[in-house]
Amino acid sequence: MKPLAKAQSESLYQTVYHLEGMRHPVESPEALDKAADYIAAKMREYGLTVREQVFYIEGWERPFRNIEGSIGPVGEKPAAVLTAHYDSVSPGANDDAAGICVILEAGRLLAQMDNPPPVYIVAVSIEESSNPVIYTKIQESALRHGVLDGQKRYTSWACAKMGQKIQSRAIEILDSGKTQAEGYRQALSELGDSVPANLRAHIEEIAPLFEAVTVESAIGSRSRIGSTRWVKEALETGKKIAFNVNVDEPGIFRSEPKTQGLLGGMGFESFSKQYHTDPQKEIGNFSLLVTHQTSQHLGTVFTEHCEVDDINLPYAWLHAPLTFEQVVAYQPMGLNSDHAPFWQAGIPALFIFDSSTARSHFVHTPADTIDKIDFDRLTDITQALAATVADERVYQPG
Repeated sequence: MKPLAKAQSESLYQTVYHLEGMRHPVESPEALDKAADYIAAKMREYGLTVREQVFYIEGWERPFRNIEGSIGPVGEKPAAVLTAHYDSVSPGANDDAAGICVILEAGRLLAQMDNPPPVYIVAVSIEESSNPVIYTKIQESALRHGVLDGQKRYTSWACAKMGQKIQSRAIEILDSGKTQAEGYRQALSELGDSVPANLRAHIEEIAPLFEAVTVESAIGSRSRIGSTRWVKEALETGKKIAFNVNVDEPGIFRSEPKTQGLLGGMGFESFSKQYHTDPQKEIGNFSLLVTHQTSQHLGTVFTEHCEVDDINLPYAWLHAPLTFEQVVAYQPMGLNSDHAPFWQAGIPALFIFDSSTARSHFVHTPADTIDKIDFDRLTDITQALAATVADERVYQPG
C-alpha cells in the first residue's frame, strides 16, 4: 500500500498567503467570495470532488457558500468531516486561514492514497459572530449614538473601556445560563453611572436583538452558521458521518516562559494528557485538543500519531466526559467553534487549536497576520490529522 504522503510547509504557507485579509460578509463580501473561489480551486487541484452548499440568512439578500470537497467512498461508508472556517473579522491569518490550510493539505495527502477513506473537507462560512443582519444593526446603532466613528473606532476612552467591560460581563452572564440580552442589562446595572450616556443608550437599543440568544441557540443563529447549515443538510439528506475534526486558530506557538495563560480559568492541571509541555515554565508550545463524552476515541488516536518520531507534536488534551447538554451548562467556552453543531447533533468531534486568547494577543485584531504563524508546527498538525483520518480505529464509535 502506498504510504501517506508528507505534508509540505510551503503548501500550507501559500494557502494562508493567498487568503490573508479581512473576509467579512458586510465589510468585505467580495473578499469572502474570492476566498471561497480560491478554496474550491485548490480542492479541485488536489483531486477532490467539489460541491458548493449555497445558503441564505433571513433578512440578507447576498448568498453564502460552504465549500465541500469529498474523497473516497463517502456515499457508502460513514465519513470523516474536516472543518475550518474561511470568514474573518480581521486579516484572519491564524483565525482561520491557518485552519483552512491544514484541512486542505490533509485532503491533498489523503487523496493520494491508493484506497482513501471516506472524507469530506468542508470550508465553512460565517463562523464568527457576524450574522450580517445583527452586525449591521449593531454598527448602525453605534454610529447613531456616537459610540463608534466611521472607521469603527471608539470615540472616547470611556466608551472603549466601558464597552469592553460590558461585552465581557454580558458573555459571562450568558455563559451562566441567561440570555445575552439579560447579560447586557445586568452589566449596565452593575456598572451604573460609570457607563457614558451615549454608550448606555446604544447597549439598551441593541439588547433586544439578543432576547432569545442563549449559549445553545447562538449556535447557528449568532455564529457558527455555515457549519450548522452543513450539518443540518447532511442529516436531512442522509449523509453518513462518522466524526468531525475541526481546526480553528491552530498556528501560534511560543518557546518563552509565561506565554501560556489560563483558558476559562483552567490551567495545565486540567489537561487529561500532555506531551512535551512545560507546566512549570508555562510555555505555550503545544496544540490544545478538546473532546467530550463520545469523542474520546478521536483524542486517543490523534495523540498517538502526535507522538510518532517523524511528527513529535507537543499537545495538551482536554477531555471533558460530558454530554453536549452538560457542556452547555458547565463548560460553554468549549463550544466556541465549528465542532459545536456536530456535538449538538450527537456526532463525535475533536477540536484542534492553539488555545486562542490564552496564548495570543492578536485574536480578532489587525495584527492577526501570517508572520505570527509557525508553519513547521502546522505541518506536524496536518501530518497527525491525515494519519488519524486514515486510521481505521477512528471510524469505530467511542
